[in-house]
Amino acid sequence: MVLDDVQRAFVEQWGEMGARWGVSRSVAAVHAFLYLSEEALSADDLCEALSMARSNVSTALKELEGWELVFRESRMGDRKSYYCVQADVWEMARAIMKERKKREAEGALRTVGECLEKARKARNEFQEGRLEAMQEILQLGCSFADKAASCPPSLIKKALKMGGKVLDWVARK
Repeated sequence: MVLDDVQRAFVEQWGEMGARWGVSRSVAAVHAFLYLSEEALSADDLCEALSMARSNVSTALKELEGWELVFRESRMGDRKSYYCVQADVWEMARAIMKERKKREAEGALRTVGECLEKARKARNEFQEGRLEAMQEILQLGCSFADKAASCPPSLIKKALKMGGKVLDWVARK
């Protein structure tokens, strides 16, 4: 199995983007290749196409399953597992947002809250003001993520399309 030009370019770009977002290049590459694959692929298929070690592919698949971005399938009479990706980009975005909130924002919000309490006890108004601002933006982001996670993808899409118009409207008020 060989990557075509489109697959190669997309896998490379997705890998770069993933690395900037704190996702390993291997995880992003596996995700990108599966996204552009018309059928479910085995770990062996992925190793061959991406020139990756089996251990890297297995680790990437496990992580992607944890994010609910990749799903395992079995085939009658075949002991191998086959993997397909969440093909709906809106569902994919929702899964990524939900997982990033859980892994990153919730911990940051908890730590900021603890630091804010310490700043209040120490009566450090400067730190208190900065931490309150940070807490507010994290709370608003988490609240938005929770709301978006409960909305159907069609509503999220509409909201994003309206984003600029909403900002213009708010700016006029």
